Amino acid sequence: MAVAYQTNCERCGSELVRNAAYCESCGERTHRARRLVRLAVRVELLLVLAVIVMIVGFAFIYLNQR
Repeated sequence: MAVAYQTNCERCGSELVRNAAYCESCGERTHRARRLVRLAVRVELLLVLAVIVMIVGFAFIYLNQR
């Protein structure tokens, strides 16, 4: 299965290196970089949510033992 990748920069039109995250000419993020940033933000939000749930759970258990 062939994976399509962005060949030219949307801002300046320069040719991009395969799998580039940024344009070497103008610094514009590529589609790949935007997708990776969105994924990273989602993972961070899930981790923060998991920590909050654990803290609330431990606090609930601690308060019910008194």
